[in-house]
Amino acid sequence: MKKEISKTAPVILVGFMGTGKTTLAEYIAHKENKTFADLDKIIEKETNKSIPEIFAEEGELKFRELESKYLIDSLEKYDIISTGGGIVESVTSMNTLSKLNNIFWLDTDIEVIYERIKNDSNRPNANNKAFDDLKRLYLSRLSRYNEIAFSRIDTNIEVDILYQNLMNILNADDQYWRV
Repeated sequence: MKKEISKTAPVILVGFMGTGKTTLAEYIAHKENKTFADLDKIIEKETNKSIPEIFAEEGELKFRELESKYLIDSLEKYDIISTGGGIVESVTSMNTLSKLNNIFWLDTDIEVIYERIKNDSNRPNANNKAFDDLKRLYLSRLSRYNEIAFSRIDTNIEVDILYQNLMNILNADDQYWRV
């Protein structure tokens, strides 16, 4: 059974890298005068390191620990939270997310994702990856996004339409997240 939308819980955007989580979170925050957090940016600010530096110096496991910590910290502080694409790789993060309601899975065709991120050196799990390698990573995460999400939204459309689609879900007659 699908979870219900909560009046007070933050909206959390999950999905593979390059699906538009940060773009949509910023857009919603601007349009609705809400606070938003990008977990990757918080981690970079708090550690004074880039995501690739953390991966290179401390490993992905340490990064996932930081991601879980800042997810928990952000839940009480922000109206909208954009997660990293690999947040579903952490058991701790999955346990946290499984207890929440307003989780939206942003998704689109892997070909679109690949074109968006193929040259992005700030994405350690995508940088210099062949299409087939990236597709394998994408496919390995799909069931976990689906497991925790309230709804899946295809992001291969303009951000203003994405925003309207999300707001329509949030403001449906039987749901009460008021922005």
